[in-house]
Amino acid sequence: MGTIHKLDNKKTYTMYDKEDINYGIENLPRQFSIAWDGASAITFPASYKKVERIVIVGMGGSNLATEMIKAASYKTMKIPMELIRDYNVPRYVNAKTLVILSSFSGSTEEVLAAGKEAQKKKAKILTISAGGKLAAFARRHKVPHYIFDPGNYAIQPRLGLGFSFAGIAAMLKTLGLLKISKADIHRMMSAMGEVIETCSIDLPLKDNPAKTVATELKGRAILLIGAEHLSANVHIMQNQINETAKQHCAYLTLPELNHHFLEGLSFPKGLFGKFTVILLRSNYYNKRTQKRFDLTADLLEKQGGQVIDYLARGKNIFEEQAEILQFSSYTSYYLAMMNSVKPEEIPFVKAFKEKMK
Repeated sequence: MGTIHKLDNKKTYTMYDKEDINYGIENLPRQFSIAWDGASAITFPASYKKVERIVIVGMGGSNLATEMIKAASYKTMKIPMELIRDYNVPRYVNAKTLVILSSFSGSTEEVLAAGKEAQKKKAKILTISAGGKLAAFARRHKVPHYIFDPGNYAIQPRLGLGFSFAGIAAMLKTLGLLKISKADIHRMMSAMGEVIETCSIDLPLKDNPAKTVATELKGRAILLIGAEHLSANVHIMQNQINETAKQHCAYLTLPELNHHFLEGLSFPKGLFGKFTVILLRSNYYNKRTQKRFDLTADLLEKQGGQVIDYLARGKNIFEEQAEILQFSSYTSYYLAMMNSVKPEEIPFVKAFKEKMK
């Protein structure tokens, strides 16, 4: 009888995943349902529906789901949306600007600083967090606030994207600023469920695409490439691989990378041979962009890189985003197991924050 592969051995998970991160990954669709229902119940002053632009402030995992919203809606949203990852809001912010403050912990210093600035500019503010100082800020200034309880679903921001996506999407829907429905959320959950059926821990490596990809990524530098509505997903997957698997990963988007990146593959000699590239493809992309994926894959392979193709299968762009989110959550988790690291811990990020204090 052969040796059991590491990813098919239950001891691997009991050894490295003592906090049971897998529970949250398996129940990621549940976050969408909880947040949609909770945030949909919030009422807003009439003036909030008359804003002329949207600014969303958040750091790290607290501003990743908003990228999904922006990437999916940039063709349909009637007013500008900008994502800010800094201490300050843009100069143009005024009483006709909706500023959404997003912080998983509720204590992110950049978000709190930007909130004070937005309040002074008389912006229309709403907040989303699991509590903390941001919730206190909302109560003090009497602004709409969605508080979610991450419970066992998410102990880190990157694990709570369902709360932030559905929470913010529901509030924007109520305000008439985003075209999305409860049916869309259910379809997203269904797409995620299909991934769970094929990628859960109990399914062996030979039948599990997420485990298979994780084994191919072990020991490799990783480059993720996406486009249009999936441009957010490559950023999310980078975050997951960096923090969960503790492995080097970067991302680029098409068509932009074709205008510079390809010329940077020659030197240092042999470097790109250490890279594995994951291409997130979609039949919803612009036809010219789809052709760019084919040509780019050929060029990267000729430079020595390994290329993995992933074609999303959703029936609309929201479904594809949810599908990839679930798949990348599993893949980064299995890669953490391959690397023999605890997926919930972020020692360098934590130490840096302590020094900033």
